[in-house]
Amino acid sequence: MLVITLGDPWSVSVECLLRLEKSWSPTNKGPVILVGAYEQWLSQVKELKGPVLPLHRILSWSEATAPGLYFLDIGHGKYSGSPCELGVMDRGTIARLSLDALRSLVPPKKLAVVTAPIDKFVCAQAGFTYPGQTEFFCDLWQDKGIMILAGTRLKVALATNHVRLAEVTALITAELIEQKLAKLQESLQKILKISEPRIAVAALNPHAGDGGLFGREDQLIIAPAVERMRKRGMNAVGPKPADTIFFQAWQGKFDAVLAMYHDQGLGPLKSLHFYDAVNISGGLPHLRISPDHGPAGELYGKNLAKDDSFRLALEHALRYLGW
Repeated sequence: MLVITLGDPWSVSVECLLRLEKSWSPTNKGPVILVGAYEQWLSQVKELKGPVLPLHRILSWSEATAPGLYFLDIGHGKYSGSPCELGVMDRGTIARLSLDALRSLVPPKKLAVVTAPIDKFVCAQAGFTYPGQTEFFCDLWQDKGIMILAGTRLKVALATNHVRLAEVTALITAELIEQKLAKLQESLQKILKISEPRIAVAALNPHAGDGGLFGREDQLIIAPAVERMRKRGMNAVGPKPADTIFFQAWQGKFDAVLAMYHDQGLGPLKSLHFYDAVNISGGLPHLRISPDHGPAGELYGKNLAKDDSFRLALEHALRYLGW
């Protein structure tokens, strides 16, 4: 089953999906289910002058057992009109309910969920209690996952996700590093089909601490954790200075880099793959993947959105499903 949650209505997501619809809509392999507010979807399609797709509107997952194209309506006719005119609470509620609908899904043997971007602030105003969608899916599927940003050449995973920089150091433990490395290797193998991944671990401190001059976390916590994973057969090195390791991975020396915090990893990744990276929640029982950008509401209706990242996310999902 392929599920696509539509996220924030005031975004470029529907524009991208309509532009790419031939790549995901005509399938006889299994159910493809869009999740959102149906009336809102129809309003956007009309406003964007997009094709009217042969969607079967449903109100429960049990109505989508056969192959086909479905729309699980969480809006019940409450939301329509231009997304630019929706209030913050309406936008946040639509996005939150689209995700919450997954709580009642009994997952099939193979499930891929492509999530359109949400506005984190707007969702928080509507009662979404997670820092981001990655954390939601870890809670939903009751497993500790890993956030992976995958470009066509550079692939970066995060030891910590959406946390204040002031909190990062206290969160870096040997247990965390070992857990994230295991999840990263599993994801590289199962999702990205890299059979024997080479992983580099970025240092927390400048120059990997410079012998303790700039901090001892790299020597006392990260290095021993990496060494233990090496002894278990993992091809991992580190901690390596973050000012050089991403370039080395870009050159092909490593298949992925485990960064210690959000912007340490995403800064290099987005500098190189701003339009063609995807966000993968790895190490979970099912695949969750998203384009690696935000809602971009300021581009709504201007036909200026780049659909590369959305296209790659859909391609990864279809490949994962064997479609």
